[in-house]
Amino acid sequence: MIRTMQIQFTRRITWHQLPDELRARIESHLGSRVIRARSQASGFSPGSADRLLTADGQRVFAKAVNPLLSAPATALNAREAKIAAKLPAALPVPEFLGHISWQGWEALVFAEVPGASPQLPWPAGQLHRVLDTLAQLADQAPDSLIELLPPLEEELREDVAGFARIMQDDWEPADPWVAQNLEELHDLAIAGAGSLAGDQLVHSDLRSDNILLGERGEVLLVDWPWASRGAAWYDALTVLVEARIFDPALDADAIADSHPIFASVSAEAVSAALAGLAAYYVDAARRPEVPGLPTLRSYHAKQAVASVGWLKARLA
Repeated sequence: MIRTMQIQFTRRITWHQLPDELRARIESHLGSRVIRARSQASGFSPGSADRLLTADGQRVFAKAVNPLLSAPATALNAREAKIAAKLPAALPVPEFLGHISWQGWEALVFAEVPGASPQLPWPAGQLHRVLDTLAQLADQAPDSLIELLPPLEEELREDVAGFARIMQDDWEPADPWVAQNLEELHDLAIAGAGSLAGDQLVHSDLRSDNILLGERGEVLLVDWPWASRGAAWYDALTVLVEARIFDPALDADAIADSHPIFASVSAEAVSAALAGLAAYYVDAARRPEVPGLPTLRSYHAKQAVASVGWLKARLA
């Protein structure tokens, strides 16, 4: 029997630990007081993430964080608020209900979606449901939204230069294959960023805890602070990398060769983009912990192993 695996997430504060004034402002925005709150464990932010029930029957999801808990997470909440307000209701995203900014706190409120994140390891059916949703989403976003988003290849330009930073620091990766091929892998990673240019909506940070599988079979994508315009298959690639963390034997190549989301993509482009992910994760995993996000680096290390392992198999 396959044992269900878990991502090690950051311990969160709860709804009841938020300042009274902030909770009052959220309740005022909803027009009703909260009578029940259930904290959600997923994610790397130490901020709150709660499913709330109000006295008038509203079911919502609210999250809040301030710089004392995590400055990076606070900035991301503020950035997400601007993007969430522009995501059309027709897209597979929860309805955005509001943004409350108060004394450094950034709180976002969404309509609650009954459901849960995918199981880990990923069951094949759930994995294909998500990839099918990404294929449908690729061209659904209106041009008015796409034009407001930064280009994906530019957003990733610094990330994919991870191997260059490793060489510059004269740091030797633990994987001998990576250590022996740093220059070639760097060149491939830089090419990978260029392969991601496009005019489609890209989530850019898609993994299991940013996905909800609804009770009626729907797939919803949450947490959009890194939304960009580019090649939509990048999201599918990141999902497959995460799936390999929990199932290293997953035949990701067979999926990439057959699923419609990758239909217009060359094998060389997939390998180059995968090298870019490897460059980022190998470099990020060696760095000090991010204040307020104590489990992030260990997850980067897992992503590094998964992306390097898949890339090594492809290039072999």
